[in-house]
Amino acid sequence: MKTAILTLVFVAITSFAFSQNDMNPPRRVRESFQRTYPQSKPSHWSFSSSGWNVVFEDRDNDNGEVTARFDGKGRHIDSRIVYDNNDVPAPVKENLHRKYDGADNYEFTRIDRPGKEDIYQARFRHHQKHKTRYLDETGQEKEFHDRH
Repeated sequence: MKTAILTLVFVAITSFAFSQNDMNPPRRVRESFQRTYPQSKPSHWSFSSSGWNVVFEDRDNDNGEVTARFDGKGRHIDSRIVYDNNDVPAPVKENLHRKYDGADNYEFTRIDRPGKEDIYQARFRHHQKHKTRYLDETGQEKEFHDRH
């Protein structure tokens, strides 16, 4: 009986600790978010192997709903903004249509990376296969290893 009670207490404490971590990133991460997006408020924090992710309404840049990623030291890794197909630069769409003739179901996300060139993630279906490609704003495909 004593072992069962101790086990339940241990499980409860462990569960509480992990659930609190998902909701409360380290101070450095929260402060970095506030410096980067001073007018925005986080709506949901989560932790993954690639760092801390926060979903929020971007009031600083009027981008709508954004997901930003920070490492454990508070470094802003990237921000992701879902784009309507009509808002994607024409060279991005033209290159994809030319290279992947007959593709459909396009979904675009702009990935903003501090100090680096922004890129567009394109997800689509081509010949019954789902593909993901990354392009710069001129429509040139780029190597990008997504850890998100």
